[in-house]
Amino acid sequence: MKRSVVAAVLVAAGTLAVPGPAAASPVQNSFAEATLYSITHPGASPSGANDYACVPSAEQPEPVVLVHGFLENSYDNWASMAPVLKAEGYCVFALDYGAPEGIPFGGLGSLEDSAAELGRFVETVRTSTGAQKVAIVGHSKGGTVPRYYVRFHGGAEYVARIVALSPPNYPTPGPPSDEALQRLNEGSDTYPGVEYTTIVTRDDQVVPYEASLLTGEGNTNVVLQDLCPDNVTEHTGISYDPVAQQVVSNALRGSDPTEVRC
Repeated sequence: MKRSVVAAVLVAAGTLAVPGPAAASPVQNSFAEATLYSITHPGASPSGANDYACVPSAEQPEPVVLVHGFLENSYDNWASMAPVLKAEGYCVFALDYGAPEGIPFGGLGSLEDSAAELGRFVETVRTSTGAQKVAIVGHSKGGTVPRYYVRFHGGAEYVARIVALSPPNYPTPGPPSDEALQRLNEGSDTYPGVEYTTIVTRDDQVVPYEASLLTGEGNTNVVLQDLCPDNVTEHTGISYDPVAQQVVSNALRGSDPTEVRC
């Protein structure tokens, strides 16, 4: 039985809660434009994301789960990258998490609560697609939440790789809390069996780029200015940056993430 049919049967039986088809949304060229659109179109999904009938291909067997950051949403964070990944043949899914009712921006909960919410979303994606594991791409707090999911919520069994853009992996002036990060980084800041790629910009005005870098085994740190010295991408714009998008694509394919065109 085809996976899409299996998913339909599970939905009908009430064992799989899958959202309805996402309304078509425009591709955006900047975080600011996407933010304005998301305010006037609450609940918008990025183009190419959340097709629960998508069946992963042999070339891209891992669905890609996109995790937005603090005070962001799935649309303003991924309105450029989601369609790029979809065009490359991935099944792409983007969740909204940690947003009180009536608030257009999320990521407001604790690392613990956010990781639990991510875990439920990953299970929905896995069930609907039939995939054993997913790849996760996260921005800012959305790059740290998957680490917590992997370490404390059993996510290592279901996550092949984490690609993080400007994540607050070590203490910064804003969330997540120092106590949660201390627990997360204790012993090692990576988890065996999961591949990590951490992408940062020296022009980050929110998270000092040094606070993003991981030191554990299985991680590759990529500083955009080391690849393209003239790159001026900042924190909110990194998921819209063509160089960063190339690094993400390479990391998902398992190829050298530093092979990019400036």
